[in-house]
Amino acid sequence: MTKSNNNFHIFCVLGISCLAPASSATAEIFDLGGMYTYHYHDGRYADWGDYALHGAHIAIEEVNASGMLGDDQIRLKRQNTIDYHCWPERAALMAETLMQKDILVLTGADCSSPAVEIAKVAARYAIPVISNGANASILTSAEEFPWFVRVVTPSEAYEGYLIDVAAHFGITEIGYFYTTDAWGLGARRVIHEYAKRRDIRIVKEFGFPRDTEYETVRGYMEEARDAGIRHIVMTGPTPDTVTVFRTLHALEMNKPGNTFYAAEMISADESPEAVNGSLGYFAPMTMLPESGQQQNFLRALESRLDQPVDPHSKAFFYGALSYDHILAVAHAIKSIKVDGKPVNRENMMTYLRAMDFEGVTGHISLVNGTNDRANMPVQIFNSHGYKDDRKTVNFVPVGSVDPETGDLSLDESAILWPGGTRTAPDR
Repeated sequence: MTKSNNNFHIFCVLGISCLAPASSATAEIFDLGGMYTYHYHDGRYADWGDYALHGAHIAIEEVNASGMLGDDQIRLKRQNTIDYHCWPERAALMAETLMQKDILVLTGADCSSPAVEIAKVAARYAIPVISNGANASILTSAEEFPWFVRVVTPSEAYEGYLIDVAAHFGITEIGYFYTTDAWGLGARRVIHEYAKRRDIRIVKEFGFPRDTEYETVRGYMEEARDAGIRHIVMTGPTPDTVTVFRTLHALEMNKPGNTFYAAEMISADESPEAVNGSLGYFAPMTMLPESGQQQNFLRALESRLDQPVDPHSKAFFYGALSYDHILAVAHAIKSIKVDGKPVNRENMMTYLRAMDFEGVTGHISLVNGTNDRANMPVQIFNSHGYKDDRKTVNFVPVGSVDPETGDLSLDESAILWPGGTRTAPDR
């Protein structure tokens, strides 16, 4: 954390409060660290992680311009930002290199398995980590991970609704594919719990490490096909989800009568085989409330990228969540200053746990005693394949979950099923 002399200025943008702390003679610059995924482990571009990094910088620029922190500024320098590829190997080492610097908070950490390792390092260095996307259930525990918080709910609030969708349409048997990382194993527990609750039998299940080669996964899918399984559930990171969809395409399983469910939304920059194999599948995602903040953020993101942004894309959701996790940092700094306390790592952790504000993704606060966001609304998306431009995957919202009751509602008329049919499978 360094100091500078900045002229006081105040603007009102994106709903940020204009009630700034009193200006002081010596302003502070609070440096952040960042671990984001803008390329996968195999080198492919990850649009959602890139948008998350852009979303973080938009938030930083607008917080600083708003005067929300008076003369103080927050900063995420390029040399304090690491593309860690959403990969657990060496994630702890990368985090350590940043925590040895003069940073106040580590941001990003958007993938669950690496986030577990990053959170462990954070406890050793007593540096707060705030995640915009890691939703493994293991990360819920504030006792086990006392220097970690996130602006998303745990996986239980996502994956279980895939089973609810299947049950809604009378599905009684599924094949289940999952990765054996921290997130995948947590999701497996959720899927089994919901399947038991809904009297859905898991006929066969296949667990495999992240980035398992295509031929191995294809062999598993052939086994499921030969067993007569028509309904497939997948919980795992995007690259592995893409591999599953590629096998569905290669084995000509994307056809009427079959149904598919996956925890991750895929992007248009995946292979055509993956997009075509995923036609008609269901995926959960946070529901963004219609608001001026959301529209302002969409315009800011499009301006920064100099291209249109699909507000129903996975990339946009991660960008919005990233914006909000930086806003959480700014609110914590502001509250510490208002209370007349020093802005240090210990106070930051305490105040981050007390976050309570309106963001682009809605109201953000934590469930007391946990690292989890409270009452985060969920919606269900259905893939309609490519849009006419062949450059964008057309995800259509077809349902939502009441955050208070957990009740699922679906608009069946909006659903496109595998094989491109509008007719639901036989019940």
